[in-house]
Formats: sequence, C-alpha cells, structure tokens
Amino acid sequence: MTLKMKNISFIAGMIVLFVLLWGAGSFTGEPDGFSGFGRTTAISPDDSELVFSYYHGDDAALYTVPVSGGEAELLAKPEEGKSFLHPAFSPNGKKIAFVEQWETEERRYSQVRIFNREEQSIAQRINTKGYMTEAAFSPDGKSLYFLKADTYKNYSPIASERPHEFDVYRMNLETKETEQITFEQGYDMSSLAVTPDGKQLMFRTYREHDQLVFHSMEDGNEKSIVPKGDFASKAPMISSPTLSPDGQYVVFTDVATKDENGTFVYEAFRMDLETKQAEQLTSFYEHVTHPVFFHNKDKLMVTVDKNFAGRNPEYSYWQINTDGEERERVTIEIPEETNDN
Repeated sequence: MTLKMKNISFIAGMIVLFVLLWGAGSFTGEPDGFSGFGRTTAISPDDSELVFSYYHGDDAALYTVPVSGGEAELLAKPEEGKSFLHPAFSPNGKKIAFVEQWETEERRYSQVRIFNREEQSIAQRINTKGYMTEAAFSPDGKSLYFLKADTYKNYSPIASERPHEFDVYRMNLETKETEQITFEQGYDMSSLAVTPDGKQLMFRTYREHDQLVFHSMEDGNEKSIVPKGDFASKAPMISSPTLSPDGQYVVFTDVATKDENGTFVYEAFRMDLETKQAEQLTSFYEHVTHPVFFHNKDKLMVTVDKNFAGRNPEYSYWQINTDGEERERVTIEIPEETNDN
C-alpha cells in the first residue's frame, strides 16, 4: 500500500475517534500563557533524580529534583521563545538528551540536543532537516537514537498540523555520523526505546490500528504486538508505552472508562510481552500518561492530568508500585528566583 493510500485509510478510520478525542483535549497542546509542569519525566540511572520540564509562560526549562520530591534545581534554561522537552538520561547519568522546540508564524521547529552535566554545557549534536520529537541512548551510551518526521502538516481539514512521515535514526556519539534505521515514512511514531541488550528498538506506531513494533538491529526484521485486554476504547489506543528494565513487559496507558461527562479516563496497563495480555494497573480516575520505570526498584513514575478535558492541563507526578497497589505524589517546589522567564 502506498503512503498516500495509508494516509487516506488512516484518516477514514480515525475521523470518529478524532471527534471523541477533540472533546477530551487529546490534540491540544499547552495553551498560550501556560505555566506548570510538563508531561514527560526521566529518572537517573541510580534512581536518585527526576528530570522534568516546567513551563514559565509557554517556555519550558529543564529541572531536576530528588525522586521523592522537594525543591527543584534549574538544570538548563532555553532562550526566550523556546522550550526544552522530553529529557532522556544516558546510561552513566552524565548526559541528558532532550528536544529543543520553538515555532514561528510559518511552522514549528525542533532539534535534539544534549546537556553535559560535568561541563554544564549544551551541545547541538544533531542538526538535520525535519522535525525531531524524542531520543533514546543505546545501553552502551555510544549511540543516540531519535525519531524524525519529514513533514509537519495536517492531512485532514478537521485536524491540527502535526509531524508525519516518521523514521528512526541513529547518531554515533563518537564519530557524529548519522544513519537512517527505518524507512517507513510512518504516519505516526512515538515512545522510542532500546531493549536492555541493545539488539532491538521498540516504538509505537499506527498501521491500521495502534501497535508496538520491535525492530531488530541485526537484520531489520520487525515484530508487531497488539495488546489484549479490556479497554473501553475496544481496539487498543496505546499511549506512551515504556519498556521494563528486564525487557519482559510494557506499561502503557489506554482508555479504562468514561467519567460522568463522557470524557475518556486513561489509566496505566501492564502487558506481558510473551502473552500480550494487558491488565489495568492504576485507578486514578484521571488522565494517566507517560509512565517511566525506575531502574533498580519495583516502581514507576507516572504523570497525572487532573484537568484533561480543560484548556489548562494540571500535571502532577506520582510514584506507583509495579503492581499498582501503592502510590505517592511527588511534591515539587519550583524556586521563586527562576519564576521569571
């Protein structure tokens, strides 16, 4: 099937879903003048620190705080009109990759950059055409994989402009050489991860329906996985999947139910990769998103939006056990001296 036919098929299948999610706010970004916590977090390899984005009037800086909470410290602040998003730790914790994002009247731009904690400096490691959305280090720390979209537009008149024609790329951090890994021109790709042995990539994509893909780095073969489970959305709507440190299961979020207003309620689900069976993990009755595994503890960090259907998101971060039995909010104080951006 050609890319054009795939896009037409995708649009036809997603019109009804779009209407439902539009009311739930799934396609809205941070509104103008937004200040508050960002969606995504990253946990240091020794499980001691949490890195996250915090918006000051539309511009997001990176902060760090103990995983238990407390007063945050400014890690990296962008130029006015730009935001630092989607942080990812290197295996030794000395570097943090992130996406620098900004926009003009014509379009939105982004590039992947790396913060060196020892030198307290930011390097522009990647400068290619296209729109980059997230990055992940290889287990040996020698490579950086990233998602890049070749176009940023809307294929439907009722949809907002978004990145499309995705593929995975890899940059050798020693030689600075970059190579293309996949050649899919995917309509939608996200949640890039590398398996613990470094032999496969995992990402979420849409091919007639949501699915997880495991891409072999040895021969390029791919295995697609569609979770089995009791989802209120019927067909799985996989959101922000994350791979466990042992590579045996995946935690993602999906529609668990609807509230009294008919708004979708997203909860975390845990799927065994061997059986593909997914079981509901959380019961926040809010919008749960972007789970992140601790490296050496049976815990995850999740982001919860208490105002999912509203214009202004209200994000908070929570620690939960991998069995979903216990949870604790991470209380974070943003230093007052950095509130003016």
